[in-house]
Amino acid sequence: MSRLDQGSPAAAPPSSASAGPVVRPLPGGGLVAHAAGMLLACDADGELADRLLAALRLAAESGADPNAGRLLIHHVARALAGSMGESMAACAVAGPADGGAAVLVSGAAIVTVSGGEGEVTLGGRTALTWTDRFVSGPVSRIELRLPGAGQADPRSRLDAGVVPGGGLEWLADAPAHAASPGRPAASRPAAQPQQAQQALLRPEVPTDPRQGASGPSAPMPVEAPTARGVPPVPAEAAPRPAPGDIPPDDIRSQPFESVLLIQPADAPAPPPPPPATRFDPEPDSRPEVWGGDCKNGHFNDPRAHYCGVCGIAMGQLTVIPRRGPRPPLGVLLMDDGMALRLDADYVMGRDPERAEQVTAGKARPARVDDQSGSVSRRHLQVRLHDWDVELVDLGSVNGTYVMPPGESEYRQIPASQPFQIHPGTMVRLGASRSFRYESHRKH
Repeated sequence: MSRLDQGSPAAAPPSSASAGPVVRPLPGGGLVAHAAGMLLACDADGELADRLLAALRLAAESGADPNAGRLLIHHVARALAGSMGESMAACAVAGPADGGAAVLVSGAAIVTVSGGEGEVTLGGRTALTWTDRFVSGPVSRIELRLPGAGQADPRSRLDAGVVPGGGLEWLADAPAHAASPGRPAASRPAAQPQQAQQALLRPEVPTDPRQGASGPSAPMPVEAPTARGVPPVPAEAAPRPAPGDIPPDDIRSQPFESVLLIQPADAPAPPPPPPATRFDPEPDSRPEVWGGDCKNGHFNDPRAHYCGVCGIAMGQLTVIPRRGPRPPLGVLLMDDGMALRLDADYVMGRDPERAEQVTAGKARPARVDDQSGSVSRRHLQVRLHDWDVELVDLGSVNGTYVMPPGESEYRQIPASQPFQIHPGTMVRLGASRSFRYESHRKH
């Protein structure tokens, strides 16, 4: 698959005036990319890296769309959902939306946004899948940081392209860095958005026209000749607080899995979390199922033709069946942007906490808000049976409907009976709420 054309950090032109929006790469061992105001930093290689870069390209092609960041989050979520293994890759993206910023972060990556809500820091380490959020404008600074990243050199910039690095720093109004005496910096004009888009190659990435952008999300204004409602920050603006000094008001509106209290960037990485917590169960607590290993030792569905982790063909191997902990079977992508990792059963509804399966500890609650009232208090159970995903309508008033891959109409499933679904299936609760089942484990 093709990648974005290779870019290179360029020296900033010597000037004492403001240089306007600028993107600076952070040193590190990952991969970073910038195109038409869309930012990406990931610690991935191979097919996943290609899929993430393709997602960036698709969003950049939206041109002057002020909500292009929503498309970026949507495409990146699809790429991550199709590559979920035992752990999530470290990935961080940001793009413009509604005058603010749409951001997504997974794995050990960190995103820091200085905007209308103060300084907001999001981390993916404690999320079951990933964390995405809209940060209102005006946005003055965005930093995407991978583990081990260093500090950005104020003389460097990445106008467009993809380069090795540990993250990106976007500044809405960066002062130009003066060149050293006797060593003038090489002048290089900033790439315009259209030029950046033309620099992108076109890898093939499947898209689903039925699936909209996942929830409100929005990154920084793009580097276009006309501003997108994000005024520059005055030069005398107060310095941003350290991550450890974020006031409680900046994080109390975030979901519990979104808040990551971090140390300064040059501090050593925090120790791993305790082996047994509410959200990170010990590996041996996962249910055991019959399966088989590929030649690289990845545990798979015995019916699989290809390994769900490395993609190697299974048909030519003599697979010895064994019992082992079942890996996640995919993710449920809700229409409001929430993602549910399929490593346990769920009960969905307006008040799922009181469901018998939840109080007995056999399922997790997944609250589905619905202003129309068509979703029941305890509407649907999502049940994992061996390597299959099943739906059980819990006698809801307005029913549960499915649209399998390749079909164009929803059909109602019977109540109180298990109904197996496959990756790509759309599910509707009542008349207004829906989700999509995605997984890379296909057979």
